[in-house]
Amino acid sequence: MLILLTGEPGIGKSTVLLRLVELLKEEGMSVGGVVAKEVRDDASKRRIGFEFIDVTDGSRARLASIGIDGPRIGRYGVDLDGCKAAATMLLRSMDCNKVIVFDEIGPMELLSPDIVESLRYLLDVYSGSSRRRREDTIVLAVIHKRFRHWIISKYKERVSMIIEVNEENRGSLPEMLLDAIKKKDKR
Repeated sequence: MLILLTGEPGIGKSTVLLRLVELLKEEGMSVGGVVAKEVRDDASKRRIGFEFIDVTDGSRARLASIGIDGPRIGRYGVDLDGCKAAATMLLRSMDCNKVIVFDEIGPMELLSPDIVESLRYLLDVYSGSSRRRREDTIVLAVIHKRFRHWIISKYKERVSMIIEVNEENRGSLPEMLLDAIKKKDKR
């Protein structure tokens, strides 16, 4: 099962995904993968960057920050070494987890060849083009709504369910997705 969450910036896609991860863990399901989170300055509360967090062990790697060298998205420099670490986290999560999450397949993340390659590999493992195919793998990813990239197109070609998060559904989506995953898991 491949589930994609999309929607407007700031609507709550990441919040839905993180709540679902909590619910899955409460159900005893093994969940792995990587989510991105804003980093804010403690004093000013201004956003100064983004970091990756491994949902299994909480380890972190920098995605982007103000004032670092690297490919640019607006005022942020993308940390290619941090992206490489996150790609490794994602690849490692594929070995032993039933559910794999990734937040977000978007412009910053896709500036990293390592992230693109790990996302391609995840899709291959999910869809059967790899010797390591796992039919029981459930993949959930957040995709940027308007950004175009070949890897996003590949995910959309193989999607089981694409959901646009909005104000009306964001509160109920984690439980609805949990139910869908539990039904899939019983087959």
